[in-house]
Amino acid sequence: MTHDFAKIRPEPLLEKKPAQTPPAWSMMFTGILVGAALGVFGCVLFYMSGQVPPLTNNNVAGNVPNPQPAAAVQTPASDPLPAEEEALRLEFYTELPSYEVSVDAVPVHVASPEDPLPVPYMLQTGAFQQRSAAEQEVRRQQTLGLNVLVKTQQLTGRTLYLVQSGPYRTHGQLDDAERILRRNNIPALRTSIQ
Repeated sequence: MTHDFAKIRPEPLLEKKPAQTPPAWSMMFTGILVGAALGVFGCVLFYMSGQVPPLTNNNVAGNVPNPQPAAAVQTPASDPLPAEEEALRLEFYTELPSYEVSVDAVPVHVASPEDPLPVPYMLQTGAFQQRSAAEQEVRRQQTLGLNVLVKTQQLTGRTLYLVQSGPYRTHGQLDDAERILRRNNIPALRTSIQ
């Protein structure tokens, strides 16, 4: 039995409906809401700009304040500031010295660069398994002006060659050496001399 597939009509995938326009009352209501929101936003911006005139009117007839004679108005002789600068006068700077804040902090002695260290320190900048690599690092650090040496350390089954600079006996010497190493991206570890 043979079928003739050419005569089979496919079903439509989507029904075509004309788009309906929204009702006029919803468009009018949306327009009113958007207009009111924009109006309120504009008023807030105008108020924040500072261009709003004062709401009270002091020049109403019958409500005029009694002006004082010019002789009665006194200006301080020691502080002749215009009205604009008086409004900006901040008492913070004059009152701050009279306030004292008590804290329960313990004073710390900050060492000066010439203060001696309690024990001398060495800066270790590497540990190598090959002496040639350690000596290459020593030459590199000697070009930076550091006093560098190779120290042999025996471990179980192997020997390490430690690259160390020093000894540093004052805070200033130690800080200068660490600064030079940091500037050249060389990590360092402080080790005390026993």
